[in-house]
Amino acid sequence: MIDINEMAQRTLSQLDCSVVYYCPDKFTELPAVSFYTLSERPCFGYDNMETEHNGTIQLDIWTKSPEEGGALAIKVNEIMSTDGWCREFSMDLPKSEGVYHKTMRYVKGF
Repeated sequence: MIDINEMAQRTLSQLDCSVVYYCPDKFTELPAVSFYTLSERPCFGYDNMETEHNGTIQLDIWTKSPEEGGALAIKVNEIMSTDGWCREFSMDLPKSEGVYHKTMRYVKGF
């Protein structure tokens, strides 16, 4: 088993914005990207050892405008796809307290 949060952090560190685990404590430094492991599951093993597994992360984009969120989502998708992550899902969520929120889900085999 590996820490897929660490793998996601390494990939997302290429962004020119704040990248945090789970959720930003404050929404004063926007844009920001947050992420966490949604699920991990073994998919192949032998001799009582996992040799391959799949991991899914939930990723959220927090911005001051919908245009900024769309542009950041395109950049996120580019770097995640380049690193072998596959986007399963993406959607805009309702604006809250002046913050625009887009959520995305990615899966990768390790």
